[in-house]
Amino acid sequence: MSVHHRAATVFVLLAALQTVIGVVFTTVFGRAFGAPLFWTATGSFALAWYFQRKATVKQ
Repeated sequence: MSVHHRAATVFVLLAALQTVIGVVFTTVFGRAFGAPLFWTATGSFALAWYFQRKATVKQ
């Protein structure tokens, strides 16, 4: 497994964790507390996509 595949996996797991915590915060505290976690999860998914694409490109 290359470094880029590992980075993509880590960012996907991080985004999934941020999404779950965001759902919990949204239900318990309201939309204002959960929204930043959804934005960071979106960024983590974007970074995972970037590293996955970088891993598949031939060097």
